[in-house]
Order: sequence, then structure tokens, then C-alpha cells
Amino acid sequence: MIEGRFLSGSAEEKAARILVITLLGVAAVYVALALTPSHYAVGLRYLGVKDATPLLLSARPIRSDEWIVLTPFFQTAVRGGFSTTNQISPYHESLKGFWALPILDWSLVFKPQLWGFWVLPPAYAYSLYFAAMWTAFLAGYAMLFKLFGVKIWVAALGAACLFFSSFVQVWWTSNAPTFAFAPWPLVVFLLPIRPWLKLPLLFWTSAVWVFGLVYPPFMISEAFALAILLLAFRRDALSPGNIAIAIVALSALGASFILYFGDYIQTMRETIYPGQRYMSGGGVEGTRLLSHLFPFLTTIQFTPLLANFNECEIAVVSTLLPMTMLCFVDYRSLRKALEGNPIDFWITAAGLILMLIWMVIPVPASIGWIFLWTQVPPTRMIWGFGLLATASLIVLAAKCSFVVTQPRLAAFTGAMGAAWLAKIGYIQIWPQASVTTADALTYGWFDWIVMVIFLEAAVLLWKYKAPPAFNIQVLFAAAAISGMTTFGTFNPFQQAFPIFAAPPETAFLASVREQAKNDPNGWAAVPGWYGSLFSGIGIAAINHTLTAPAMGFFRKVYPEMDSAKFNYLFNRYAHISLKNVPAPEVRADVLILPISRFLPAGNENNSRDDEGNSR
Repeated sequence: MIEGRFLSGSAEEKAARILVITLLGVAAVYVALALTPSHYAVGLRYLGVKDATPLLLSARPIRSDEWIVLTPFFQTAVRGGFSTTNQISPYHESLKGFWALPILDWSLVFKPQLWGFWVLPPAYAYSLYFAAMWTAFLAGYAMLFKLFGVKIWVAALGAACLFFSSFVQVWWTSNAPTFAFAPWPLVVFLLPIRPWLKLPLLFWTSAVWVFGLVYPPFMISEAFALAILLLAFRRDALSPGNIAIAIVALSALGASFILYFGDYIQTMRETIYPGQRYMSGGGVEGTRLLSHLFPFLTTIQFTPLLANFNECEIAVVSTLLPMTMLCFVDYRSLRKALEGNPIDFWITAAGLILMLIWMVIPVPASIGWIFLWTQVPPTRMIWGFGLLATASLIVLAAKCSFVVTQPRLAAFTGAMGAAWLAKIGYIQIWPQASVTTADALTYGWFDWIVMVIFLEAAVLLWKYKAPPAFNIQVLFAAAAISGMTTFGTFNPFQQAFPIFAAPPETAFLASVREQAKNDPNGWAAVPGWYGSLFSGIGIAAINHTLTAPAMGFFRKVYPEMDSAKFNYLFNRYAHISLKNVPAPEVRADVLILPISRFLPAGNENNSRDDEGNSR
């Protein structure tokens, strides 16, 4: 039975080979051009390189977790010879943290996305890093859907829809490992292979996922979603033998995790931020949830319509699959599918309802603790909720037939048009400073291009008189292309050569290097927020991002400060920013320090003013 689900005939095998060859071919071209989705061009502009731009599309300041922290850490690791300690910054902090970096220690066996750094020039290795992850995402979810009984073309197109959803795209550059590697442990668990092979593979794929990015909010929500999918659609795999293998593999994973991260976890658990985070439920807006159905409802392209949101925080796992299902499914086949598999979809519904409750209702943390959700802010549960909803919809759609007629196409177009008009009305009633009606008319092409794509799909079906069995493939392809041409434009095509080459020597950089050269400690101290940009280009600077506290360093700087205040200020993940302030301040995850503490005596007035250089 399992073999039948995985290999359902020569046509499926041929399609799988075509898809694998195509995916690897695209990845090879991507790496040959040294492409990345990095927004580092913004970082270069911060360093004074005014004409820095990606090869294609735009670099976005909102992705600062990547361009001002993660990418500079990659630069730092390469520049430091893959040492586990930062060889550049004044803090000499460990590079072993929640992000997997190219450092040389035993954890490297669980970080295949980084292996290229030991055999390729850094620019190509960084490109391979990202290519490996989008390849792993697309292949992993396609295989998972296939193991849930979905035919290969629908499975692959469904994986593409998920990849080009808004949430995945806007969070991708700094969170790719947890998205990309999540399906693989479940794929291995479901594969019909011998126990002696399944056990090490399950352990290794689980470790690759966990070691790739230790970010509990996304990991816990996606693990819950995948567990619900297993219970709903593959309960037959929960045999005593498979369960025993899973227990042994997860025990080995736990031991490896504690062995490697034990000290780091203990340190971070005792921090003010993020260690003191203990979440309750509630707070996710209903409008955001509605954008699961109408993907462009809350934005004009990527600009949020709702107040107090940015491009990333407004996103949900939105695709055109729900609208495709509503408008084009044969409802008799849908009823038959639901009646034939009632337990499957009741389990799925229960999982979705539980996550929905956590997102919208103020559930006490004492209840959320049952599923470890106290570590998952409700707004981050959107990832698990959207993953489960999208995956279960793909599995359900594969059991149905689809009909493309003029009335159904009109219904789809009318619904999308109505959602666009609703946005125009929203702007009229609650005007937004950043979005006007003219903007909605001028830049609202996301809402319209998908109608053209689905119309073209219908024309192809009618023109070539395709059999009804092809309807689902063509409609899923239209949904995938819609995501690719809209949400897929969020990240740029940035060649990695400027990332790892020495930046042009701008006047600003020359002054920073001169300051570090003349400082008795060899440090630069620059007004403003620069994250880890200076470390990445080889300048020792107080301006930095500390992923773990540097209590010893700052105690030498502030020996007079009382312990309670000192602990509150410095026991945290923090972006170290410098400014002409009388005392340290904390604003969210930014720690603002008086620049005078880090300048040689007599030079306090020689620093640039905040207006001229603070970003």
C-alpha cells in the first residue's frame, strides 16, 4: 500500500525525473551566477556605497535580520577562517548560536547547506547555501504531498504555491532553514525503507532541521502542523516499528542538541530578552486571517494597509489555492471526498481550530504550555496554521475533480475584483499615510495579474480541449505562477560577489578605519545603528549585534552600575547602537549606549552628529 502511494506507475516516475532534473538544472544556473536573495545592497548603502543595487528587483530595508546581521555573520565567519569565535569584533563572542554559520566544529555534519564553503569560493558557496534550501523546500514538500497520496504534478505545484506564499517569501532570507528542512523528517518517517536505514536518516534529517535554525516560534508551530498532517492522512504509518525508530532517533537528536547547545540555551534562558518571553494567546486581527482567502487584501503589493504593521508582520501563508478550490471544484466530488475520509478532515479541522483559538483568543499561558505554545507568539502561529491549511487543502483537492466554465471563471474574477474594491473603500474610510487611492490604482497590479493568469489558463484548457483530469494541474499551475509573479518579487536577485569582496573605500569607511587605527584598543565607535556590518567587512567596532549577552565586556565599561540595572540592560540579545545620550537606553531589541564611553579622552566632540550618520 505504501509503495503504491510513493510510486504509482511509470508516468509518475517519468514526471518525477523531469521535475528533479529541472530543479537541479535551475539550481545549477543559480549557483553558477552566484545569485542569492540577500538584501545586502541596503547594508552597502549604509556603508556609503550609494549606487549599490541588486542584479534584479529591489533590496528592502525591512529584512534587516538578514542584511545587517545574518549576512555579515557569514562574512565574519569566512573572514575569520571558519573559527567558532568572532575574530573581528571587540566582544570576541562565540559564533555558535541559533543561526547555522560556516564554522568548523562537529555540528557541521548536520549542516549540509554550508558544506560548499569548504570547496567553493565564498560567493558561490553562499549562493549554494540558498539554492540548497529552496531546492530542499520544493522537493521536500512535493515528496511529502506525494506520500499523502497526491499525484506528482499536483504535489510539485502545491509545493511551489506554498513556497511562493507571502509568509514564506517575506521571512525567507533569515529563516530559510526552518522552512526548508521541516518536511524531511516526516518524509523519511513515511518512506518504505529498511529500519537500519530509516533510523540514521530520520536522526540526521531531524538534526539538519533543528541545527539549521533554532527559532522555537516557527519550529514548534510547524512541528504541530506536520504532526496533525501525519495523524490525519497517514495513521497507517504509526506502526510499533516506526514509532520505536522515531523514539530512538529523537532521543539521539535530543542528546546531540543538548551536547552542542546546552551552554547556549542556559545562557539565553536567563536573558531578559528573549529568555523571559512567555506568551499567552490572542491578538491576531481577523482581517489578516481573511487574507488567507484573499491574498492581497491587506496590502498594496507589499505595503501594509493596516496601521502598526510592516511588510513582514502583515504577511500570512496566502496562496490562490483556497479561491481555486471555492470557484472551480466540482462540489459533488468534494462532498464525496469529505464523506469518504471524514476522520482525516475532522483531525485537520481540530488542529486548525486549536491554532486559530491560540491566535485570536486570550488563552492563558498555563493552557498553551501543553503544546509548548508559550514560546510561540500568536502572530508566529500563522506559519503553522497556514502550513496545515495549505497542505490539507492540497491533499483534499487531489481527491476532487475541477470544472472550468465561464460562470466559474466569472465568479473567481468577481471575488478578486470585489476584494480589490474593498481595499479601495478601506483606504477611503481609514486613510493611510503611506498608501493613497492613487497608489492602490497605480501599484495594485498584484490584484489584477492573477485574473489574467487564470483567464489564460482557462483559454488553454478550452483551446486544446484538455480532458477534465488536467483541470487541477492547470489551475494549480495558475496559482503557482500567480504567487511567483506577485509575492515572488519580494526578494531580489543579488549576486554574492559584492558581499564577500572588499567594499569600495568610501569616505565614510575611510573615516571609520582611521578611527579604529588610532584608537588605543583598535575599536571604532560610530554614531548610529549598523548591526554587524562592520564586523562583516573586517572592522572591529563597538556597533554590533550580540546574539548572546557580553556581560563581561560591558561590566568593564560600567563597573559602577548596580547589578539589577546592569542585568536589565546587558543581559539580552541586542543591536548595539551608539548615540550622544547621557546613559544607556533600551528600545525593543536595540541597546543605545553613550558614544562618549568608547571614545578616547578629548575626542568626544569629534564624532559625527547623530543626524548625519545615524541610520
